[in-house]
Amino acid sequence: MKTLKNLLILSGLLLAATMSLAQATAANLLLTATSLSAAVTSNSTTSFTLASSTGVVAASTVLYVDDGTGGNGEAVFVNAVGSGGQVSVTRGYNGAQTNHHLAGAVVLFGPANAFVATDPSGSCTASASFTPTVNILGGSNGQKGGNQWICSSITNSWVPGYFNTQRPAGVTTAVASAAGAVNPSGPLFHVTGTAAITAWGSSTTAGLGAGGGSATQSYGAPFCVIPDGAFTTTATNNIAKASTAVVNRPLCFTFDATNKLYVPSY
Repeated sequence: MKTLKNLLILSGLLLAATMSLAQATAANLLLTATSLSAAVTSNSTTSFTLASSTGVVAASTVLYVDDGTGGNGEAVFVNAVGSGGQVSVTRGYNGAQTNHHLAGAVVLFGPANAFVATDPSGSCTASASFTPTVNILGGSNGQKGGNQWICSSITNSWVPGYFNTQRPAGVTTAVASAAGAVNPSGPLFHVTGTAAITAWGSSTTAGLGAGGGSATQSYGAPFCVIPDGAFTTTATNNIAKASTAVVNRPLCFTFDATNKLYVPSY
């Protein structure tokens, strides 16, 4: 039961973490998500089996693996890509600690320069930044590795990504309400317009959370919006309760893992 709980938590964590975005980021700068289809039971194992290796490129891709047990994330470098999702890796990329990993652990992957050793700070350009950018080692204040960061196209500065509490949330790209599913752009963003939103993320299946585990949508990540118009949400798909936004009154959505629905704050 504990293992299952950890995997459910992580499904709402790094796949939420891969929730990316209506940010102004080029498609080739969006990280991809998959999972381990077999457990890694030794720190010396150099063969990982992925649920999908599509997009993984030998000699240039880094995988970041985390199974939700706390502080056991690990970055590895891909040396070769085989059949059936098997990849040959070098463990402990760039000083990351080697760890065991559960079958089903979430894996984020992309080019090596999307994975950094310190939290990014200062100015940045959203259209030229990886979404998310992942700190694989953690920070000087003792936080664990795996924190995700988003370059805000609003402030042109780094703001925390999903489940990252190292700094106060900063606004990401504004999103227009639409008569259907709407994709969040980060943990905090403005919503324009007054159309009725029927789902968060591309998924319209109630049991999946927003995005249903898509590599570029949210899955279980909490977020808040600042309404620019009195848009509404309907109690359909992955939204638990109908609500009407109040201009400039933050409206927050918490993912209820029991019912697999987003619950609004009002």
